Amino acid sequence: MESIQEKAAAIVANAQIITLASIDENGYPRPVAMVKIKDEKGDIYVSTGTSSAKTAHFKANPKAGMSIVEGGNSIVYTGEVEIVTDEALKHTLWGDWMLEHFPGGVNDPEYCVLKFIPESATYWIDNVFVKDGKYMNLFCQSCGMPMQTSELFGTNKDGSVNQEYCCYCYKDGGFTQDCTMDGMIEHCVKYLDEFNGACNTQFSKEEAIAQMKEFFPKLKRWKK
Repeated sequence: MESIQEKAAAIVANAQIITLASIDENGYPRPVAMVKIKDEKGDIYVSTGTSSAKTAHFKANPKAGMSIVEGGNSIVYTGEVEIVTDEALKHTLWGDWMLEHFPGGVNDPEYCVLKFIPESATYWIDNVFVKDGKYMNLFCQSCGMPMQTSELFGTNKDGSVNQEYCCYCYKDGGFTQDCTMDGMIEHCVKYLDEFNGACNTQFSKEEAIAQMKEFFPKLKRWKK
């Protein structure tokens, strides 16, 4: 199974149009759709005019945002932009389709290349939401535990990760405990103090059991 990072990299690689936002002179974000000319080692390159508003913005403030959409999937980056001064690199990135914008060719003084360097990422891919490296909407479909990191995922029979169940409930293609839903609730309530401490809550045992009895029937393992 592809990781979400691998899926994101494929979306970036396939993208032709990206949206790049600069901060304008009034402090507002200014998003503009632009043609991606290259992505390499996580960095993304676009071209614009040397005298364009966007170039002026990045000279004054390198902070930037970028979004890429493919179907129902999206990637949002925040980071910084560098104005490329390496002439050899600019020659490498040149394409004849740019003549419409830069009639003087690769040596046109208006030909400017921007390099976007991501620093943080938010993904919504295949209905999985990841922000700053944490999975925000994945819960074990057996015990309800949030699975914010891939280390918490269970494993299938072939050793691949399973994003539906946690590593404590599901291993090597099977459940680690043969129990009823009520049995799972009794097992989970043993960790109530740990849960309250991690989530800054103060559920009593009775309150926790009542909430789990309402929530657990919605989980895949216990749906009838």
